[in-house]
Amino acid sequence: MHILCAVDGSERSHWGVEAVGTLFHAQVREVVLTHVVQSSALRKALKQEHMDAAVITQVLRKVDAEGNALLQGMVEKMTLTLSQATTRPFATVRSVLAHGHVAETLVRQAEKRQSDLVIVGSRGLSDIEGYLLGSVSRKVLAHAPCPVLTIKQPLPPVVRVVLAVDGSRASRQAVHVVRTWMAPDTVRVHVVSVVPPVLTEVAPKVLSPQHVAALMEPLRKQAHEIARWCREELLKEGFQATVEIREGIPREAILASLQETHADLAILGSKGTSGAERFQLGSVSEWVAAFAPCSILVVRPRRRLTSIHHRQP
Repeated sequence: MHILCAVDGSERSHWGVEAVGTLFHAQVREVVLTHVVQSSALRKALKQEHMDAAVITQVLRKVDAEGNALLQGMVEKMTLTLSQATTRPFATVRSVLAHGHVAETLVRQAEKRQSDLVIVGSRGLSDIEGYLLGSVSRKVLAHAPCPVLTIKQPLPPVVRVVLAVDGSRASRQAVHVVRTWMAPDTVRVHVVSVVPPVLTEVAPKVLSPQHVAALMEPLRKQAHEIARWCREELLKEGFQATVEIREGIPREAILASLQETHADLAILGSKGTSGAERFQLGSVSEWVAAFAPCSILVVRPRRRLTSIHHRQP
């Protein structure tokens, strides 16, 4: 697999590098460490301070130099991480210093390099401001052409994973990602299948309990079948897997499971809806990514690059 890992010198960058060795060491073929400098925004800010053009140029060169030094350090860390995971002879580590808006540049780099996965840091638990205004991690998650791993905390040597499935193509791809990208000795998988509400709160007042049960039974049966299939697929590959069936609003049920199981990582599929549809209907994956107390891997079908609209600094 080919991974694009965003680095910015923060603690989360180091966690992202470490996650590559923890989760994907057996499958890594190339890691591209990418640092983005918002040179246009910096130039504009310096001009507003009435700095001389020559001074501005000098400052921008120093910023690039610092970026390259950061990348060199992260390359060394990634090389050490992969060597400890016994994959270094088969993996290539590269670095890229890019310029532009951070989220848009990361997405375009992922498209250009046909990355299998993008890793990006998040500011952490319940990033309400980022969810509403558009953090870098949320924009990358919304627009990247491939799966996105959002890192919120360091991952332990053995990762407790909650894998949410619903029978869709996207969730089946999420199961495939676990089976083919991860090693059974590094993850413990808890499969969650949610029975969504199809009746309003008024329905039980006008329908008999028997009618309500009859309407819900097919959904409960489907949830059990999906969870059972997922567990069997994982067991075939040697994974430890448990199953849980929940009822309720999917995003709330998934978050509750993450909290109760003290999960280190949530994995779920995204159906890849358009920006307008996501805005109107809401995306379970984006909601969980914003409010989950742990890191999250969102798996989506590969798609063509879409534009990112952002505020000019």
